[in-house]
Formats: sequence, structure tokens, C-alpha cells
Amino acid sequence: MHHRYFPSCPVDGPIEPPVPFGHMASSGAVPKKCSECRHLFEGECIRYLDEVGHLLHLDHGPCGVDGPTDPVRWEDDLIASKAEVPRKCVNCVFLAVDRIHGIHCTKDADKWGDFHRGLDWGAWEPECIHLELPLPKVTTKALSLFARQNDVMAFINEHRRINPGLSVEEAKADFAHFRSILDGRG
Repeated sequence: MHHRYFPSCPVDGPIEPPVPFGHMASSGAVPKKCSECRHLFEGECIRYLDEVGHLLHLDHGPCGVDGPTDPVRWEDDLIASKAEVPRKCVNCVFLAVDRIHGIHCTKDADKWGDFHRGLDWGAWEPECIHLELPLPKVTTKALSLFARQNDVMAFINEHRRINPGLSVEEAKADFAHFRSILDGRG
């Protein structure tokens, strides 16, 4: 589940006031900083689309419910999920699940409408954010992990192993690109 939230949004800006937003049959609001961002697309974020291969949830800021945010598997009497949610959300009255949005937060539903608040991961971050190199290059989870660990030599070795024929310079450029994303400059 956390793959929809990381890399974290590097943009500082106000969440309030919510800005009315609609797309097709959906209506509600989006955070103010998102409404002014060129990466807003149909109520989601395209900032790292090329790097992660999917849209990201908008940044609604902290939810105000205290508790630990490390990931745990969520399940209830009817559903055992493969998805992980922040620990504080497991027994939260605002955690909901449906066919369209999957597992999501209903806190402040009157404010956000169909563009519901994202789960609050707090300061927790995954060990590795799986980033993608542009095709036809091959990408492995190990590349993302080595970039996260700032291990340029391991990155280059893995890059050359899975992409034979590419130069060391290209591997270094891809490492620098991954690091810029992880450092919030991407």
C-alpha cells in the first residue's frame, strides 16, 4: 500500500484551505498545494510517474490521530489484506475499504469528498522505493536499494549485470538520477 505514497512529496506548501476539485463523476477537494502544482492529474500526483510507473496519492499532511506509523498487514473479520497500512490505522474508525478506492481514510470526508485523505505514514519510510529506469533498460529492486544505500559501486555492478553493453558512465548517470529522486530533487 505504501508504494502509492513514496517517494514523498518534496513540495512545501499549505494543505488548507481545501480547493474544490472535480473529475468526471467525482467531486470534492484537493490540498491547496496540490491544486497549484503542475503534477496534479485527475486527483492524483504524476510527479514520479516515469520513475515508479504509477500515480501517487496526494499529500494531505498529518491526519491528527496519534500513533505509530510503521507498516502492518491489515485485516478485519471479512478481509485479510496483502496491503500494509500504518499501525495507527489498523483499529482507526476512519479506515475503510471499498472496490473503487481500496483501503483508504475517511477522516475529514466532508472536506475532501471523493478525493479522500491519504493514509498518514508520518516519518516512516520504506527501506526501498522501487524506481524504474526508462525502457528498454532493465531495472531490479536491488538498483533501488543500492541507490537508497548510496552505494554507487554496487549500483554500477548491478546495472552492468542486468543491462550488458551499457557504459559505466550511463550507470553513474542513472545512479545520480535515482539519488536526485530519493533526495527530493527529482
